[in-house]
Amino acid sequence: MTAGRQTVLPRSTVTLRGVPESVAVARHRVRELLGEGHPASDDVVLLVSEVVTNSVVHSGSSGGGRVAMTVAVGSEAVLVEVRDVGSGTSVPHVRNEPEAENGRGMFLVDLLAARWGVQDDIARGFRTLWFEVDF
Repeated sequence: MTAGRQTVLPRSTVTLRGVPESVAVARHRVRELLGEGHPASDDVVLLVSEVVTNSVVHSGSSGGGRVAMTVAVGSEAVLVEVRDVGSGTSVPHVRNEPEAENGRGMFLVDLLAARWGVQDDIARGFRTLWFEVDF
């Protein structure tokens, strides 16, 4: 994890349901926002897929709760924030187990994102995982 999130604008937020079908909606929204041929599109779409999947499978937002995804496109980076209600039993972490059939989403985030982090807002009851992809 690399600290130091940059501020980039403009921002677009979509609220998703905590169900697996929302992953495709999130990917579509990112492609639409970035437009065809954006240099960071492939990496951002892949990482959005991984992070939103984590939210709808592993957080308290699963089963139809709310997941908010914010995408901000700047002149040198794309910032993505995915907010859910978190999990009382775990936090997002990098796992690279070549034999595993799943569980490498955060490994990909760590590999492809220039910076990423996790912020818990205990008072409001949610967790935000953010990442930036430079281009």
